[in-house]
Amino acid sequence: MSSRRTSRHASPRQRPSTLARVRALLAGALVLGVGGTATLAAWTDEERATATVTAGTFALQSRVGPAPTPWANHTTTAAALPLSAAGLYPGQSRAAWIQIQNTGSVAGTVNLSGVTFASTPAPGSNHERLRDATRVRISATAADGAASNAPSCTTSTPGTEVTGLQNVPALTAQPLKAASANTVTYCVVITLSADAPNEAQGGSVTPTWTFTGSTPTS
Repeated sequence: MSSRRTSRHASPRQRPSTLARVRALLAGALVLGVGGTATLAAWTDEERATATVTAGTFALQSRVGPAPTPWANHTTTAAALPLSAAGLYPGQSRAAWIQIQNTGSVAGTVNLSGVTFASTPAPGSNHERLRDATRVRISATAADGAASNAPSCTTSTPGTEVTGLQNVPALTAQPLKAASANTVTYCVVITLSADAPNEAQGGSVTPTWTFTGSTPTS
């Protein structure tokens, strides 16, 4: 009976060697695991995309007479509006027009934005009196194409009027299509008020109206 019980259980001398073998196997397993992870390779691939970015253009041109009057850029030198306004007397009116197109590739709008003078009239001078006694009436119309004939613009053409050449009529911005697909015509009418003072006699002023075009902001 005692021999059977002895065979079922390891002797105290056998236990340390068994534990050593177990520890060695576990360590080997750990080493194999680290080695297996280190040998893994990551596969990569790439895709690329490119594009050409080109800016559009927005360029105004104007003319103050029918064909063969050419369209031209008047950024630095103003177009001479043929108002024939020399020698005005009280109650007299003069009319002239300017047409504007956009030769660029981007559509936008144009509007009357300001008026300046070659020189500021001295206070109380006949030049100032003339400036203040002159009314200006301006209208704006947009039409497709570039008609070669003169537009309808007379001293009776209706529009927005203010008194004093230094003032700017408030107009609505007009659409400007790309590639000269339409034309905006501004009819400018000036009238020396019937009650212009005697002190305005001999006065002279040179107003320059500015028409500003712009593209959409987004």
